[in-house]
Amino acid sequence: MGLATGCAPAEVGPAPIVRDSVGVEFVRHGRLVDYGRPVYPAEYIIAIGDMEGPPEMLFAEVAGVELLDDGTIAVLDREAAEVRQFAPDGSFIRRISRRGSGPGEISGDLTVAMVGIGAGRLLLPDAINQTVSIFGRDGSLLESHRWDILQTYMPEWRAASDTTLAVHLWSAAAPWHVLAHRAVTGALLDTLAVFVVRSPVSPVDRRFPVWGDMIVWSTREPDEVVAGWMSEPWVTLFRRGDPVRRISWDRDEELLDEEQQEILLGIVARGMDPSETPPDLRTRVRLPERLPAVADIEVGAELILVQRVRSVETLDQRITYVNRGPSGFGGPLWDVFTFEGDYRGVLDLGAPADVFDIRGDTILGVREDSLGVQQPFLARLPAELREPR
Repeated sequence: MGLATGCAPAEVGPAPIVRDSVGVEFVRHGRLVDYGRPVYPAEYIIAIGDMEGPPEMLFAEVAGVELLDDGTIAVLDREAAEVRQFAPDGSFIRRISRRGSGPGEISGDLTVAMVGIGAGRLLLPDAINQTVSIFGRDGSLLESHRWDILQTYMPEWRAASDTTLAVHLWSAAAPWHVLAHRAVTGALLDTLAVFVVRSPVSPVDRRFPVWGDMIVWSTREPDEVVAGWMSEPWVTLFRRGDPVRRISWDRDEELLDEEQQEILLGIVARGMDPSETPPDLRTRVRLPERLPAVADIEVGAELILVQRVRSVETLDQRITYVNRGPSGFGGPLWDVFTFEGDYRGVLDLGAPADVFDIRGDTILGVREDSLGVQQPFLARLPAELREPR
């Protein structure tokens, strides 16, 4: 397939597009560092959380942030197994749900997402309870549906409409990663994108990687998906299930040196029970030659945001078993492209952060301070990125 050449160094702007024989467009950039990378800080609206505050202001594992239609903010804390609702000024209002397996209760550990589905409603899928529960903005349980939610589902669940979800369907036994529309009742509606599963085990040495290669993705309503592999420096735009445009770039990341690989090996060891850590751990796991190319993908305001990976020194044991929530992979910087493939520059969130959604120009996410303390936040895309060129 033909690939076009990107912009000249120190320029940020459109890249040539070529089209293959089946109509897929390819936008090829060079090294993004060569563009000069103008950096635009995010404009924070509010951050919630206080180490010295009451218990409701302390968060352990934020797995979702939603902005409801009345301006209140909902935060899912998996470790606490509850949703906390806050006023627009950040003051605490109420708790929604609790740990358990009864009506309106969640497991916490495998409550895989929180999705706002319109009219102030919150949808919570739970892989242990095998239910999807829908709550009103006042905390009342409105609906509960039985779902075949596998524990291997990734927690990127998105609202496509008030009655439809975009979800990632995948299990270790299936040959495909499928991004699809499902009704809130669980019915499969249509397919948005399909990727062939990549085996994590090397057929040569039979070792497992420190992390598996996963799909990262986001949606643009009603029928567009942007998706890619964490290991690859490209993203693909799908429309109605068909690939229509791929945006790629040359990797800037250097190969990991021996000291950095030892750091990764130590992260794996710290994540294991010392009594069960095999003495030949290095022969059991496959250390990577370089870090993944992409930590996350989000879309909003006609933009595609691609999150860079943290440095090796700031990674932690979460990289060994999860790639979101917050990931342990994600850094503060996001490269920004238009849907046409033009490179716009860098969004700087100022701290390692996981973004759960972008509503218009409002970013919903959770950030970490230097001590690893989590703060749910709302921020605004900078005007320089919002305004079309």
